[in-house]
Amino acid sequence: MEILLWVVVVLLFLLSIAGIFLPVLPDTILLWGGFLLYHFFIADPGAGLPASFWWGMVVLSILLYGADLLTNMYFVKKYGGSKWSSIAAAAGIILGIFVFPPFGMLILPFVFVVLVELMVQKQSMERAVKAGVGSLIGFLGSAVVKVILQVTMIIWFFIAR
Repeated sequence: MEILLWVVVVLLFLLSIAGIFLPVLPDTILLWGGFLLYHFFIADPGAGLPASFWWGMVVLSILLYGADLLTNMYFVKKYGGSKWSSIAAAAGIILGIFVFPPFGMLILPFVFVVLVELMVQKQSMERAVKAGVGSLIGFLGSAVVKVILQVTMIIWFFIAR
């Protein structure tokens, strides 16, 4: 039975990493599922994961949730986008999760940023597209950050157990 539980834990960890690119999979929740499964069903009673692990996971989980929005907003701004474009990029990510996943998370922020720059900010097509490219780079950057954070969380789990 313990082997089956370990297989499920590892599967949850692998699905969490897949969730970075497939937004229908709740990556952070899958990670926590693996942690909790180990803590309550595999670890010896009273010998589960230490409090420092749980607090660290809370902090890293918050960073995971913020990675998409903050990274995208940063790169839009860096590539010449306005404050409104940064907000449009964040809205595009949120809507993109539900509209045409996983590609919606790439396409909608780009389109929203370009439209805001063209229509609201009255920028040239070149500047608008440059800001839109910033949203694409932001998404890819956030994926890298999320992979690093999730791998860190998984390694920490195996060290802490």
